[in-house]
Amino acid sequence: MCWNVEIKLNYNKHTYLTLEALKNHMPTKDYFVGIDSDGTVFDSMEVKHKDCFVGSLIRIFELAAIAHEVHLVWNHVNIFSNTRGTNRFKALILTFNYLREIDRVKQLGIHFPKLNILKQWIKKGKILSNESLMNLINSSDPEERLVLIKILKWSEEVNRTVKNTVFNLPPLEGAKTAMASLKPHADIMVISNTPLDTLHREWSENKIFSNVLYIGGQETGTKTEMLMHAAKQKYDNDKILVIGDSPGDLYAAKNVEALFYPILPTKEIHAWDNFNKEYLDVFLKGDYSGEKEKRQIEEFNTILKSTPPWVK
Repeated sequence: MCWNVEIKLNYNKHTYLTLEALKNHMPTKDYFVGIDSDGTVFDSMEVKHKDCFVGSLIRIFELAAIAHEVHLVWNHVNIFSNTRGTNRFKALILTFNYLREIDRVKQLGIHFPKLNILKQWIKKGKILSNESLMNLINSSDPEERLVLIKILKWSEEVNRTVKNTVFNLPPLEGAKTAMASLKPHADIMVISNTPLDTLHREWSENKIFSNVLYIGGQETGTKTEMLMHAAKQKYDNDKILVIGDSPGDLYAAKNVEALFYPILPTKEIHAWDNFNKEYLDVFLKGDYSGEKEKRQIEEFNTILKSTPPWVK
């Protein structure tokens, strides 16, 4: 297919939180809490991935013949495995790699772009956003540009579909309770891989924006970078807590020597109730590190699967 498109991205620049701004952050409280959004504050992972990401992927990359396999693989990569919560462009590479190895896909002779230029872009540590991808397109050769334009079209369609699909979705009550209890004691910041426009819309329409100092998203940087700039060496390590539902949240927390409390996938309500009843005060008293945190992480690690369901 020949793509003849005009690339336009309309970004609201003043809503962008930058790493430079986070570097200038000065603590207003003794504690810092970095909190994820999708799957943590909002029970939104399944609706976004199953109803928004996959449909757009099938349409843009013309994969109707293997729709079942695309659903199976994308959901494994982004919801049910240890890559849950990864950036969408990393997830695209993983998904295509898995699909290439499935027998039925091979039998149908379906080919996928190898995405080498996308892999190189990711390895360079650039901000993995639509705007950054557009800059890559403008500096690429014509053959690479065709593939990248297709990826950008997919990513833009995902954002539009999320906006048109995911509304009237309230935050988890346990998350609201926790933020209200933490706010007098902690500087709270959203650390997410979700685009900033989506985060601002979801947090604003649910009137919970005021619970946090900052909202960091896809265009801000990685979760590790956000934590490094906002919290590292500004708060004691045992006074920095990351709350999230993905291994990436745990990874980011440990990269800055912070504590981690998991919101367990499929057990979100229980996890928040447990935090509010047992661990919130424990954290504020300085007693969460050690065995208490270890037990929570061990339970978290048993939930997500490493073996794909199509592998016998």
